Amino acid sequence: MRKIGGILLGVGLGILVGWGFYWFFQRALPSLPLPVKIASVAIAMGFIILLASLGRERHRASKEEKKKFKGVEK
Repeated sequence: MRKIGGILLGVGLGILVGWGFYWFFQRALPSLPLPVKIASVAIAMGFIILLASLGRERHRASKEEKKKFKGVEK
């Protein structure tokens, strides 16, 4: 169930981010050619995905580290 929830959350966020980029480029920068708009969105979404992946990896690593030192007193 968690995987389904995560997938639905990701799809929903992806749709909202995509719509936001579409709205921004449509309203704020109407004179840019379509390939430039697509490239800008691809760069921004790639950056967001990389940051999310990094955060997820660090979260998993901290969980494993806590398990590793669970019996150690401070």
